[in-house]
This record gives sequence, C-alpha cells and structure tokens, in this order.
Amino acid sequence: MRTVGDWVLAALGVMTLLIFAVFLWWFGPWHAALGFGVWALLSASLLILAYRKTRSRWLLYLGAGLIPSGLVFGTMADEVWMWGTWPGAAANAIAAGLPLVITFAWVTRLWTASHGPQDRWTILNGVAFVATAAIMVGTFTWARADERRPTENAAFVQSFAGCYEIKVGPWIPAVMLGHAAQGIIPDRLQLDTTRRVSYVGRKNLVIRPSWSQGDAWWLPIDASQVRLVWHNGYNGVSVNLRRQGAELRGRAVGSTDMSGFWPESRALVRARPTDCASVPVDSVGENGRKKT
Repeated sequence: MRTVGDWVLAALGVMTLLIFAVFLWWFGPWHAALGFGVWALLSASLLILAYRKTRSRWLLYLGAGLIPSGLVFGTMADEVWMWGTWPGAAANAIAAGLPLVITFAWVTRLWTASHGPQDRWTILNGVAFVATAAIMVGTFTWARADERRPTENAAFVQSFAGCYEIKVGPWIPAVMLGHAAQGIIPDRLQLDTTRRVSYVGRKNLVIRPSWSQGDAWWLPIDASQVRLVWHNGYNGVSVNLRRQGAELRGRAVGSTDMSGFWPESRALVRARPTDCASVPVDSVGENGRKKT
C-alpha cells in the first residue's frame, strides 16, 4: 500500500525534473550539463530515500553516484573549449535526456514497491526511452542551430526601422562573470537605416543612441524576427525579438570574454513603437567616439 511518504517522494522527483526543464529553457542547450549537475545534486538524496523504501540496491548505487558525477559533469562540461563543437553538443544532449529516464525509473520502482520486485519490461519503459532519445536529438539539433550566426535580410529593414520603448525584465542570474549586462540596453532607442562600420568590419545598421563603450547595431532576419546587438569584442548584450501584434518580444543574453561554468545573464525584453522625439540624442559620433 502506498503511503503519504511515497506520494511526497514521487512529487519531489517530478518537481526536480520540472526545475531542470525550466533551467534548460531559460539558459539554453549549451548549459544542459550545468543543469544536469544541479539536478543530480537535488535528486541524489531522493534516490537514496527511495532505496530505503524499496531496498533496491541499484537505487542506492545510482543515488550515491549522482553526487560526484553531477559535480564533475556540471563544472567541467561547460568549459569554453567544448562550445560550438559537436562533442560539446552531444555531451549536453546526453545531459538533457538523462534526468527524464532516471526519474522515470526510480519513481516507477517506488510506485511498485508495495507489489514486490518488478523487473520486467513494460510499454511505459519503452515510452520513457523513446522520449529520452527524442530529447537528446532535439537538444543536439537545438545546440547546433544556436551556434549559427543570423544573417541580415535587407528586404525587411523598413519593417523594423523606427523608434521603440524598451522594457527589460529582471536579469537572471543577476551577476555575470567579468562584466555586467545591466544598463547596456537603453530605455528608448531608434533602429536607424544609417550604416556604419563596426568592430567586426561590416557596414551594420545603427542603433541610436549608440553605446559609448562599443558598437550598437541591428539586423532584420525575416518578416517577424530582428536581432539587436551591443558589443565591443569583449562583452555586451544581444537581443532576439519576434513580432507579436504591435510589439516585439524576446530575450536578451549577456556575453563576456570570461570563461567558466557560470551562465550568462538573461532577461525578457518587450519593445513597443514610440515617438522618435522621445529617443535621447546620440552621445556618440559617427567615428564611435563619445561627443564632447
């Protein structure tokens, strides 16, 4: 007979899986290994408690093994040399899929504890493995696509050119290694049709007011998507926005030249069309230097 403790333990297992899913959604596929490390540390004690209820030794071994493997995998697999490579994408894909199949396995064993050993293969086991494989393939594809730099489609310049009021949500995490992402995006800006050579050597469309610490440019990607960038070669912010009705909505991602497992700051962004008279006068000249 199932006890209240069984229900609570199973609920905690599902909750840790949901926490991992939200982590992956927010930080993206290249931080799946770090998410796995966090999930492993949260889940280890749950598996050990499940062992005490079921006396299935594999739960004890797996729970104890998750602690060192989570620490090692979570802190090592996000190293900068892995980014952009297919082994790095594969490692993160595996990290993204394992929590589902492991959680399903131990919760199922806990659920059948009152009926004695149940080691036979079931349809649900097959569904769990297929879902795990789908997550791994999807994460790998997502990671590879995430590394491709968007290209400008000049046909849609006039679709986005104009002035906008920007609302930036809380930055999570609030601290980013090496540099801060806060304060770079202005409250009001103009997506100008003027072009200027940036540090990357291209004639990019200018964002006004410019950024005194680097370049600010934008590029339309298609009829519904535009990308805004503030960068100086070392740190900055990029914003990917999609058209939703009269607004543009998306996410800002900080970038830094400091390597490490700590994820970059991210924030939700909304852009609403506004009168260009409300946009501050550009404090940076065409040569990129601050006006005096």
